Amino acid sequence: MKNLIIILGEDLQINTPFLDYFFASYKKKFDSLASVKYIQNNNKELPFYIENCINYYENITICANENGFNTLSRILATLTADTIELKFDTLMPSQAIKFSKNSFLIDINNSKINLIKAESTKELPEILTQDEQNSKIFHIIDIDKESAQILLEPLTATYNVNIALTQIIDGLTKIKVSASKYGHIDSFIDSVANLFIGKIIPSDNIVEFIAKKLIKNNKKITFAESCTAGICAAMLGSIPGVSAAFDGSLVTYSNSIKNSWIKVDSDTLDSFGAVSAQCVEEMARGALNLSKADYALAISGIAGPDGGSEQKPVGTVFVAVASCQGVISSRLLLSGDRDYIRTQSAIHAYTLLLRTYPELD
Repeated sequence: MKNLIIILGEDLQINTPFLDYFFASYKKKFDSLASVKYIQNNNKELPFYIENCINYYENITICANENGFNTLSRILATLTADTIELKFDTLMPSQAIKFSKNSFLIDINNSKINLIKAESTKELPEILTQDEQNSKIFHIIDIDKESAQILLEPLTATYNVNIALTQIIDGLTKIKVSASKYGHIDSFIDSVANLFIGKIIPSDNIVEFIAKKLIKNNKKITFAESCTAGICAAMLGSIPGVSAAFDGSLVTYSNSIKNSWIKVDSDTLDSFGAVSAQCVEEMARGALNLSKADYALAISGIAGPDGGSEQKPVGTVFVAVASCQGVISSRLLLSGDRDYIRTQSAIHAYTLLLRTYPELD
């Protein structure tokens, strides 16, 4: 299905937090983002551009500021020889097939266009477009994308489904399975689970999966983060209801804070450095002892762009997981810019938790 997102209005386009909010809302409806186009309100070619898009895309979601919304409402009415009406205090074409406040859906030549009037400081109006293709997303641990593709392809023909795979990190592959009317997604996923016993995460969000496991089993988790500066905690904190499993965590950036807050031994820091297996293991144990949680994740590394050495280049990161059963750590060598390295580090830490304690109980 060919989907398109249009962001109309420069004030929305330069507002990164709002765009993140809109794109996250869109992904909840469609599982993934569509192609994104940015258009200015004063673009004189706007009517012709919209008409061309209608001939190519099946779903068009347009997020517009007030001026853009009013302009496009008239354009869409003109394209259908329609009139403008006031519904839910919102001006829209009378032939809108679905509407709510500041949002309407119209069908033009079998293309569904959802026009949304957005204000950057207010709640986003309802996205009315629906993806008619049935799909689900899951993850597989400890298998690379290429191997997963080879092993899963025979099953796609059996269950009449299509798959798209991406490598999130080494050892974590994300898979989207979709099907038309006669496909059998659930049966396909059941067969995958039998093929990869104990390796399937039946969720599109591994942090949410972990949170639900912790809550179900009445367990707590905490973090001691250095280079990630709280990304692990923020990922967990984005999950509704997670306070049942999460009391708090620590950002221990400097060596002195590592030592005074979570008792990383000065000799460890002097002998091995903050970016070492020995340090993250002591960080994890220290956070566990301080918080009285059931699990602790710790991260310390060199996210760059500076600070690397021949022995520990930029991208060197250590992650650890601790519980009452002990502590285990892993060394990573990651690539990318500073933010990507930090995000990858957090995902690696969560994956290490799943790999070490798959049942989290």
